[in-house]
Amino acid sequence: MRQLISCSRLFFTLIYKKGLLGAMQVTQIDRQASDYVYSKAAERDSTFELLRIISMLSITFFHFATHGEFDFNTQVLSVSRLWCYFIASGNVGVDVFVLISGYFLVKFNFEAFNIKRILKFWGQVFFYSVFIYILLVITGICEFSFKSLAKAALPIIFDQWWFASTYFVLYLFHPFINIFLNKLDKKTFQSLLVLLIIICCIIPSFTFTSFQSNSLLWFITLYCVAGYIRLFGLNPTFKLRHHLFFCLLFSALRYLSSVITLVIGTRIPSAVRFSLAVYGIPYVLTFLSALSLFMLFTCIKMGYHKWINVIASASFGVYLIHDSKIVRPLLWETIFKNASYQDTALIIPYSIGVVCLVYTVCTLIDLLRQRTIEKMFLSFVNKKADSLIKPFEAIIAFCKKMVFGK
Repeated sequence: MRQLISCSRLFFTLIYKKGLLGAMQVTQIDRQASDYVYSKAAERDSTFELLRIISMLSITFFHFATHGEFDFNTQVLSVSRLWCYFIASGNVGVDVFVLISGYFLVKFNFEAFNIKRILKFWGQVFFYSVFIYILLVITGICEFSFKSLAKAALPIIFDQWWFASTYFVLYLFHPFINIFLNKLDKKTFQSLLVLLIIICCIIPSFTFTSFQSNSLLWFITLYCVAGYIRLFGLNPTFKLRHHLFFCLLFSALRYLSSVITLVIGTRIPSAVRFSLAVYGIPYVLTFLSALSLFMLFTCIKMGYHKWINVIASASFGVYLIHDSKIVRPLLWETIFKNASYQDTALIIPYSIGVVCLVYTVCTLIDLLRQRTIEKMFLSFVNKKADSLIKPFEAIIAFCKKMVFGK
């Protein structure tokens, strides 16, 4: 705990046709979504903003458990080991983030390539990639090389953050996905979801392979699931208490399946490798846990709470800062020394304190960036974006004409 104190100072349907995707109507959920999308960002309902915070907190716990270089004795089921596998289930927040995006973007009539929105997203990723790299080079933590500088300057292409790269591509394609989804009738949409979930979720879950899927296709699947919920809703007989029950049930089953593999691993060491595999982001129990948690929040209407919205606006920044490839080992191995707590129950309060500290510091950093760097960047984009994009539009138009004709 002394390290914590010192550091603080320093710094869609899976079940039946009549089940989840039964005959439904868009009612309060759609009205709530409309209020959220078309209200001013600063005054939107805070329900899903709170969900963003919870999701990022759970992801940060996941990173504490999986990037801490723990080396547990596979023959022993200690409290600390069970706790690490419990908080490692926090990667469910990844699926929740994409579900939120699909839910609110599917009805947006964005231009096919809204350069200002794209640049805002890219600018945040670029800033943290370059800033973190330069800072660590100056402090002597990282060695400079032109190759690493190039990777830092092109973080989306070189996959500095897998989630950011995948989400960026999804964002580029989402206007076209929207056109497609909004033209589907309910039954056709349901058939599409069944096919996507079988290929991208069910088969990988039982074979522990990616089959024909990848992170982008899974994000598209989640986007489509959330889009269906927004356009048609789920079974109206399911209320808040049902979604709460499903959320607790699937989360418990997910953790229990991991514990079972740990127990088996005490006798058959090779089974241990499946203990985290069952937490795979596209796997059935992860998907059902995320979906039920998301649906739980669609049944809640909190109203506007300023500080929830302010904190939530920095959630993506929290991810970019603490899970940078070069920050990750520095944070969990050097500064907080997670592994030094692997044989004591003190890891429970220690992990909670560390995650809260990391989340708070990263939030403050990103809020500062929003009010300084991003403000200047967006001002520049608003003034110069059209003139900067014109040469590219001319090149694209020429290529189109050459390939497709008039």
